[in-house]
Amino acid sequence: MEDNKQRLDRFVAWLRDNGAEMDKVEVRESEHGNGVYVKEPIPAEEQYAQIPLRLVVTGRVCREALGADPAAIRLVGRSLLCAFLIQQRFVAGESSFWHPYISILPHEFHTPLFFSDTELELLENTPMIHAVKDRRQLMRDELEEILEQIPESTIPRSVLTTENYAWAAAVVSSRSFTKSLISESQSPDEETSVLLPLLDMMNHRPLTRISWIASDSSIGFAAGTALSKGSEVVNNYGAKSNEELLMGYGFCVPGNPLNSYHIKLNYTMDPLAADKQAILNHAQITSCDHYIRADELPRDLLPTLRVMAMTETDVYYVKRQIAEGHGGALLDDLGLRIELRARFLLAFLLHKKLDALGQKKSTLSTVNAQLALQYRTETEGILRSTLSALARAECRLLAYASQIFADGLHAHPRYVSDNGQPSQTDAGASSSDEPTGSKKPKQPLAAQQFIDEVLLTEESFTSDPEFMDAVEQIDAEPDVLMTLFVLRIRASPESPWHAAVQRLGLFRHPMLVAGDADAGLAYADMMLEMGEIHDSLFPLLTEHFPKVFPAEQFTPELFLWAAGLVESFRLSVPARCLDAAGDDIEGLLLV
Repeated sequence: MEDNKQRLDRFVAWLRDNGAEMDKVEVRESEHGNGVYVKEPIPAEEQYAQIPLRLVVTGRVCREALGADPAAIRLVGRSLLCAFLIQQRFVAGESSFWHPYISILPHEFHTPLFFSDTELELLENTPMIHAVKDRRQLMRDELEEILEQIPESTIPRSVLTTENYAWAAAVVSSRSFTKSLISESQSPDEETSVLLPLLDMMNHRPLTRISWIASDSSIGFAAGTALSKGSEVVNNYGAKSNEELLMGYGFCVPGNPLNSYHIKLNYTMDPLAADKQAILNHAQITSCDHYIRADELPRDLLPTLRVMAMTETDVYYVKRQIAEGHGGALLDDLGLRIELRARFLLAFLLHKKLDALGQKKSTLSTVNAQLALQYRTETEGILRSTLSALARAECRLLAYASQIFADGLHAHPRYVSDNGQPSQTDAGASSSDEPTGSKKPKQPLAAQQFIDEVLLTEESFTSDPEFMDAVEQIDAEPDVLMTLFVLRIRASPESPWHAAVQRLGLFRHPMLVAGDADAGLAYADMMLEMGEIHDSLFPLLTEHFPKVFPAEQFTPELFLWAAGLVESFRLSVPARCLDAAGDDIEGLLLV
């Protein structure tokens, strides 16, 4: 039986006999499989490996090898290449022209498709586990397609098995190249990639500079940088994360600078899902799939998160802006409240994923188990570093909110602003700017200052002892008490929140928008309920506490307006922002 060196020698001889050029490199076994190494120094930009196009496995080659009328085989893409590989390895064997190449292909792979059930358990609660299930189903579908189209006489059913198809699929995923590297005349199949003997043996190293050199008769590599004698010749498989590398190639790169974590945002259970989807469609955001990298705040998904973070009022006004032709870049200017809600939402999702990931230990010593644990550790690192970046962003926004509140400014979107103009400060820009001052605030300090000074909460009632004394004698829901407090602030120029409430004087909850019959109908029950609540409180409160609840400041109309503010400007600050356990802090953000 041939050993690996004998197979490699025969392969190299086959390459040379068929016109391949590889004088400055050699193929030999290495610690991680077969590889290509430098025999003599190679200057930068010099071509060092080249094969003629007749050694390229194209869709046309596959069809001819399968022996049928090429036009009769409708297989394309991976299923066509897999059928070819199975037929060549298990049927044609040593009699095939391609045998020297087929014989040096790996027989064993370490992609998750080959993991045992016990090994797969190490991938639980990672994005990979779902990808494995999807890929296995795809392989079953592709195999069924081959069984339908390739006759028994071409590939006996005894070799057209799930196991053999998994092997062939792993070869294709780890060694195939886009067919755009060669001319259309050589590979007219629109969906079929190609196999490049010799060129597919170079292992991956992130960010490696290489150049492809193709002509009408050959294709090859040129060095992006000078290569020294004895060094391994490596390729760059592209900007691939460890998830992609493990799934497609069966390895991970420790400390991969291109590593990322796949997150799919799902808001289908949101009662406002249809409206939010319409807003995303208007903004031409068609995918909820995103990839986050270590130490980076994933700004590409912020527009989607802003939409997910919208309240019913936000959705109403954004849709109205779109209908009036003022859509534009509206997702870039939704105000400070939405900026915070979006980041809190993302942090909540990532913390859930980190908690689900947990700590996995294994007594298994298999290569697959070690790869799974490495991938899991790298995934945890991405989540932790992204959460750290998010915490810094939240800190900046909270400090920014305290700053503009103290300065008497606001960061509302256009549809909230009194005069219909944008805010005097740009909340979108503030998400990346540092707050003023010589020191950057720590998150717990910034959050505590924000909660104490800016966020309107039930604790804020203590700033008004007269109001506090009065409401202690009222049996009412928290939202009703907050509605009363907003009106109390409106009537109290000495209140620190007075200017913020006054600025919202012209803001209207959708139930109060004049001329919108649909909104009036949709919110009829809410208006009726709030009217009944007002009537149950007044004039009784005015009679008992005339200084706190003067009749002219607590009319039914003003009560409805204040209730709309309470409904529209909610913000929940996670307890983790204070480095504390317990419930989140609920309140209103009115700047």
